[in-house]
Amino acid sequence: MNYVLQIIFILILMLIGFIVRKRGMISAVGTSEMVRVLISVIYPCLIFSSVTKLHAQELAANWIMPVMALAIAGTGLALGLLAMKCIKGINRQRANAFLFQNTINNYLFLPLPLVMLAWGEKGVALLVFASMGFELTVWTVGVFLFNRSSRLTDGIRMMFGPPLIVLLFSVGWVCIRDLLQPELPDAGIVSDLLHRTLELIYFGAETIGRAAVAVSMVASGSRIAALNSKAAFDWHVGLLSVLRLIVTPVLFILILKMIPMEETAYGILCVIATMPAAVTSLIFSERFGGDSDFIASTLLVTHIAGVITIPLLLAWAI
Repeated sequence: MNYVLQIIFILILMLIGFIVRKRGMISAVGTSEMVRVLISVIYPCLIFSSVTKLHAQELAANWIMPVMALAIAGTGLALGLLAMKCIKGINRQRANAFLFQNTINNYLFLPLPLVMLAWGEKGVALLVFASMGFELTVWTVGVFLFNRSSRLTDGIRMMFGPPLIVLLFSVGWVCIRDLLQPELPDAGIVSDLLHRTLELIYFGAETIGRAAVAVSMVASGSRIAALNSKAAFDWHVGLLSVLRLIVTPVLFILILKMIPMEETAYGILCVIATMPAAVTSLIFSERFGGDSDFIASTLLVTHIAGVITIPLLLAWAI
């Protein structure tokens, strides 16, 4: 039941975005600007505040988490490419969106409360660490799918946007803090100023980052409000939904069962694998240009269908 309630909460946030767009409280331009702020400011703050809560020893001991997250993405990408070979006459924008949606799922925002309920603080820390594998995939493979620049240098420049830069900086921050353990002054004005500055940075990043879930879902709901309702009945949407919610997680979990690992890590990876399509895809589509109708439709359909598929798959897997 907890899984169902969390998904319903996500749908309510999307409904808020839908309503404010329909009532004219936000426009298409406003939605795009909201997405720009999300990518450039809010999302990087969430990454920094989450990663810096971990310790270097935890990163080393649970190295398999981000590796397996990459494997989840790789499984989805492989199945997506296989599906592309069977679909004739699909245009490039639709193909890119299809591949992104089956490669990247809702790997952090939706599983976060589920993991917290089941495994507490330790589970949340492992989830954040695992999400680094997806972060690397999103800001490398994801960027290239939506922005296939004719020049490699342009693609690399786009890839190294604020989120990936902050991710790399945060990992470096943790390693320096825990491994080198630089000594700060014990007393005096300089010591007090440094400690207060660090506290302010952590507090500010965490406060801003907390808005990521709400802003993402409201932006998605706003985009869905402008959607042609017929797009939800496109057979490509149905195929993607089956791949994302059933085929990809089942195949990955069967592989995961053969790999020895700690029970908590296994459970968290199973939760991640069963998640619906990523809200990030709509953000990318708005920012870089893409098949937004298809993406918004798959977001809506997979999140609604996930109310049924997620509890069933987790009951089987865990």
